[in-house]
Amino acid sequence: MQPRSRSVRVALNTKDALEKERLRHRSGGYFRYEDIRNPIDVQRGCPSHMKNKERMTAGPACEEINYGERELKKYMKDETTEARRAKQFEREETRWRSISAQNDAAQRRVERMQADPMIGRKNYAGQPYNVVNQTYDATPAGAQLKFHDDMIRYRSKVREATMAVRGHLGFNPITGEQVYQVSIPPPPRPPSLALA
Repeated sequence: MQPRSRSVRVALNTKDALEKERLRHRSGGYFRYEDIRNPIDVQRGCPSHMKNKERMTAGPACEEINYGERELKKYMKDETTEARRAKQFEREETRWRSISAQNDAAQRRVERMQADPMIGRKNYAGQPYNVVNQTYDATPAGAQLKFHDDMIRYRSKVREATMAVRGHLGFNPITGEQVYQVSIPPPPRPPSLALA
């Protein structure tokens, strides 16, 4: 080591400076110290090296490059705005087309209902029977419904008589007499209006 002056020795009084000095003079093994003053500097002769003036001005066509970058940014911004506008325009057009289609469908439905004569029969009863006064309509359908209901009542009486006979209803086994008489009503006849 070379002898150090008093000013160098005073500068080395801090711990950091002392450690850096010892690292600079360390040797042995596979260690080699490289003194790099600025780690982000590029070495001279490297393809990415630029001189100070060129680095600050970006070369002779600096303003043209900056102008091109600004124009590209404006173009990209305009393209993004135009794409967003076209998307919103298409969405709005689709919405108005669907609203128009709904209005047209409602108008066609009204016209179809007005043209169909059966649509206006809203208060027409489903059966030819009046539930308020318990009467059948004086129509062939009403006569058929009355005959159908009479047949249901007749079959219930026949079933009642059959069950009574099978269950020995009214038979006295001590005297061997039939105490209660089992009778079947005559079957109903279809009205002439129902056959029309």
